[in-house]
Amino acid sequence: MMMMSSTSLEAVEGGAAKAGAYDAVAVEARWQDAWSSASVFATPPQDERPSSYVFAGCPFTSGDAHLGHIRSYTISDAHARFLRARGHAVLFSLGFDSFGLPAELEAIRRDVSPQAWVEECCTRMRGQFEQLGYSCDWDRTFVSSEPEHYRWTQWLFLAMMEKGLVYQRDAQVTWCDSCQTVLAALQSEDGECWRCHGEVRFVRRPQWFMRISAYIEDNENGLEDLPGWDKAAVGSQRAVLGRIDGVEVDAVVLGGGELPVFTPHADSIADAAFVAVSPTHLEVDSFTSQPEVAEQLEQVREAGWRRDDRGVERAQVVQTGMQASVPGASSLLPIVISSLVDARFGPTAVLGIPERDETDRGIAERLEKSAGTAWKLTKSNAPPRPAARYRARDFPISRQRAWGAPIPLVHCPGCGTVPVPREALPVSLPDDLQVSGDGNPLAEHADFLECSCPKCQGPAKRETDTIDCHVDGMWMWVPICVPAEDRSTSMFSHPEFQRWLPAKQIVWGADAGGYMFDQRLIGKVLQDLEELPPLEAREPFANALMHQMIRMDGRKMSKHLGNVVDPNELIGRVGADVVRLAVLNAASPGKAFNWNDQPVRHCQSFLETLWDYAEPRLREWNQPPGGEIDASGRLRRRLSTWCRVACDKITVNLEQLEMQRATHNTMLLLTRIQGFEKRAVDQRGELDDADREAIAAALLLLVQMLAPCTPHIAEELWAVAGNETLLSATPWPADDES
Repeated sequence: MMMMSSTSLEAVEGGAAKAGAYDAVAVEARWQDAWSSASVFATPPQDERPSSYVFAGCPFTSGDAHLGHIRSYTISDAHARFLRARGHAVLFSLGFDSFGLPAELEAIRRDVSPQAWVEECCTRMRGQFEQLGYSCDWDRTFVSSEPEHYRWTQWLFLAMMEKGLVYQRDAQVTWCDSCQTVLAALQSEDGECWRCHGEVRFVRRPQWFMRISAYIEDNENGLEDLPGWDKAAVGSQRAVLGRIDGVEVDAVVLGGGELPVFTPHADSIADAAFVAVSPTHLEVDSFTSQPEVAEQLEQVREAGWRRDDRGVERAQVVQTGMQASVPGASSLLPIVISSLVDARFGPTAVLGIPERDETDRGIAERLEKSAGTAWKLTKSNAPPRPAARYRARDFPISRQRAWGAPIPLVHCPGCGTVPVPREALPVSLPDDLQVSGDGNPLAEHADFLECSCPKCQGPAKRETDTIDCHVDGMWMWVPICVPAEDRSTSMFSHPEFQRWLPAKQIVWGADAGGYMFDQRLIGKVLQDLEELPPLEAREPFANALMHQMIRMDGRKMSKHLGNVVDPNELIGRVGADVVRLAVLNAASPGKAFNWNDQPVRHCQSFLETLWDYAEPRLREWNQPPGGEIDASGRLRRRLSTWCRVACDKITVNLEQLEMQRATHNTMLLLTRIQGFEKRAVDQRGELDDADREAIAAALLLLVQMLAPCTPHIAEELWAVAGNETLLSATPWPADDES
């Protein structure tokens, strides 16, 4: 057990508060200072204890923390506190995801630099998290827009480009002629620019893509063998993969060449009416020999994934005029090109079978009837082969805006596109960067743009696109594992990875399946780059929990919808422990719940009852040596049994992150302690010393059980009882031999 240091004692002004009403604001601030002074949550050096890394997704710096953040981090913090008490050496911290469009737009709205807005957000959010008592090691935090951090995003970009996992190709983007800038999807509404309200159009320009398709099967393998992942977490990964099982046959294209085609309907190949090819298929241009077909394909590509083009009635279907002979089909099949293929099967070619698929039926009704040809059907004795397709696809990671990590490439008239040497990273954003939404500030900033070619030393220009902040998020679980002083030299190859990976627990919201998928992917990429040590099953996370959303009025809480709850006001009104307990007790992590005042009132009432009942008894009554209840007598024996059962249940609950059950069982234990006292008085007229000691021991057990969830009031009651140790540094009672 850890004794409080002299600074800790000074920080809490001699220990617990004087008897009286519970002052949450004063008590919570006092114990937060005590924990900080005693460095209780600092990442411990390696010793004989098991090492456990708890990671929760890093928040975007888009304003204050909201209740969704609080649900994630309260679950994570309660689990981290529990593991410490159970004798684990715990790594628990979080960083700030500060690049990207939301921060840029808010900086424009406030007429400040993105850096100034991010710094303000980080300060406010960290203050909120500290006010909630989260047991983070703040020495391990980071901000993704700091140059010493994003140099490693740039390093990762170059490393993946060398391995062919990052590549460039043309893609359509939304463009505003008036502002002379590329727009993200949320900057264009009803075909108008968010800033000038001018008409937007689609243009093609080179974009950098991440080849996640190279790791799709790797990320699928072993999902069923992840016993520590809850069903929602595994389900989210399968949803991102979008796997469809079926069969594949080799069609022969009239005029020459084979085309593998897929169908999920192995028993209906004879009913196929056409072959549909994705506009992103690698061989799609081979079907555009006619100029009018090539023009129509270009229109499909420019339309991209606009919302009004997703329905089968409005989506373009390009009739190529070509035909294919498909083994098993009853006739020659026309070949068409349609983006509807991507939506269902990814960048592939598929059989259209109207009798089995409504979308295929809609396409078939729009096809012109062909007069056919005398060309013979292909006959093959080879049966259809089992195959699968995935909706997951490579995605663009370059962004035509300034607030992001600059892509570390240089364009030289003589040498072409040249990577920046790794030892020259980071390519830093200008210190005086300002954004207005008009054009690209990096392209207009001469000190940034003009440079020397790394290869020939001649005049060159820097790439002005930046790396999408999604790439930052893919590796945000990495830097927490690395001591801050070592991050400049060995971010991806630090020896502490051997200790902390795979992470003991990852906690994410239910809408973050894509982030988790890509974080798993980057873990495998880094192992293949021989940076990270080999991990069991190649997975960076041993256990995963995806909790559901907090809603209001039946909808997800959103600043855009104006249905958010102000956590600052709530904490100021009822205290951090009430807020923590309310988000844990209102519903199990696997269930969404509609926010209202009822969980707050219920939990506030419980903590008030606990304080009013426990504080005078713990202050005045002796506790038995070792905390053991004298089980002589029927009533005390029953109380002893209740305590043992509660301890066993709550231990399992917290181990399995069943937070609602843990809080319910703790509340139930208080009811039973009160019931014991009432029965003892009813039967014997008064309590004897053994009864009082039993009640005090039971209350201290309850306090320890409650500490991971409501640490402040638990710490206060622990001190009220005369303990000279921090409860946050005290072993879990279930592990005590007594």
